[in-house]
Amino acid sequence: MIYITGDTHGDYDFDKLLSLKEKNLSYDDYLIIAGDAAICWSKEELPHFLNLYNSIGCTILFIDGNHENFEMLNNMPLVEYKGALMHKIDEHIFHILRGEILTLEGKTFLCLGGAHSIDKAYRTPYVSWWPEEEITEHDIDNARCNLAKVNNKVDYVITHCCDTFTVMNVFRFRKDRSTDMLSFIDREVEYKHWYFGHYHFDRKIDKKRTCLYQDIVALDDKQPFEISENTLKTMDESMDNFDEGKVSKPIKLK
Repeated sequence: MIYITGDTHGDYDFDKLLSLKEKNLSYDDYLIIAGDAAICWSKEELPHFLNLYNSIGCTILFIDGNHENFEMLNNMPLVEYKGALMHKIDEHIFHILRGEILTLEGKTFLCLGGAHSIDKAYRTPYVSWWPEEEITEHDIDNARCNLAKVNNKVDYVITHCCDTFTVMNVFRFRKDRSTDMLSFIDREVEYKHWYFGHYHFDRKIDKKRTCLYQDIVALDDKQPFEISENTLKTMDESMDNFDEGKVSKPIKLK
C-alpha cells in the first residue's frame, strides 16, 4: 500500500504517523511525505529521527520542502531507487530529488520539492534556513526531461507548495517564484491527482488537487471524490480568467 501525507517537521508533527503502526506495515509498503519531513535537520538529531521514522515499519520517501537542511541532504549518498534519483538517508528512508519520476506498485509520481519560506527573515542562514529551498529552472528542466520519457503523463504529482493559480485564486495568498515554477504542470502534464503540503491545513481543492497536513491518504484504485458540476464550472471559469490576467471571485470550499 502507498500512503501520502503532509509536513512532519522532524518529531513536531510526527504523532499523526502513529496510526500507521497499527497497520502492521512492511518495507513493501510506502509512505510519501510531501516536503518538510526535516529528518535531516541537524547531525545531533539525526539518530533520534531515524529511530522514530524507522519505527513506522515501512519505506519512507520524502520530497524536500523549505524547512530542510539542504547541506545535510546534499551530502547523503546518491542512489537510483524505483526509477528515480534519491538521497539514501537510511536503509529504508530516501529523499527524492526534484523533477524525478518515481514508480511504485505500477503507479508513477512526478516528485518536485521546494518552496519559499515566508518566515526566513526570522531564521538563521545555514542553521534554520537554506537558500536552496526555492525551485529553480534546473529543477523544472529535469522534470520536463523525465516527463518527456513518459509522454508527459503520470498518475500522481507530489510537490511541497502548489501552483500560482491555486495560491492566488483559491487560497488568496501571495504567489512567489516557486509557485510560478509549478504553473507548467497544469499546462503540460496529464495526471490523475496532485498532492501537496506546505500550507498546514487539509483541503480537497477540486477533483484533481489536495492539500495535505495532518491527513494521511491511502492510494487505491477507487475513483476520486465527486464534486458538483457547479464547482467544476466555477473552477474552469477561474482558470480561464487566470490565463487572461483577470481576478476571479474566491472559490467557496466546503
